[in-house]
Amino acid sequence: MGLFDKIKSAFTSSDGAMVPPEASFATRPDTVYAPVSGVLVSLKEVNDEVISAGLLGDGYGILPTGAGVLYSPVTGRIGATTVTNHSIAIATAEGMEVLIHIGIGTVNMGGKGFKRLVEANDEVRAGQPLMTFSVDAIKLAGYEEVVACVISNPDAYDRIDHVGESGTLLGGRPLVKIGDPLLVARR
Repeated sequence: MGLFDKIKSAFTSSDGAMVPPEASFATRPDTVYAPVSGVLVSLKEVNDEVISAGLLGDGYGILPTGAGVLYSPVTGRIGATTVTNHSIAIATAEGMEVLIHIGIGTVNMGGKGFKRLVEANDEVRAGQPLMTFSVDAIKLAGYEEVVACVISNPDAYDRIDHVGESGTLLGGRPLVKIGDPLLVARR
């Protein structure tokens, strides 16, 4: 087995499917990290009445760039998944509940273009791949690809600080990379 084959086998599951590598970054239990790389937007700018009104929670939207891999923004347990694989919930040991929703209207895609890598009740580490998704498939289906990442139980905290920022801007908006701090929950 050559070097390329050894490297390739490290990222291939037993069924031959490619498995994205884990992202590695320092974490704190009170912080939610960027689950994808992309352009950061306010939830109020997300073109969905429920998300933009904050009914799912407090957080950010991210217009994804890159490989279409969703990484866990916290260490915790998968609380819920959907059969259409467009959203996932994680609960931390400290009681924070994080919801990640990929795309607007993508529930109508019936799971096409999405592949979940974890199941309900799985323990996950911050930086672990949770699912893959195709930005191109989302756009071809006529939907928006924004990824909403929110703390879905904001009332459990005195305040949630929005710390997502970057020295790199695109169109006056900050670019974030996987593992950049987004939200800090304070009690």
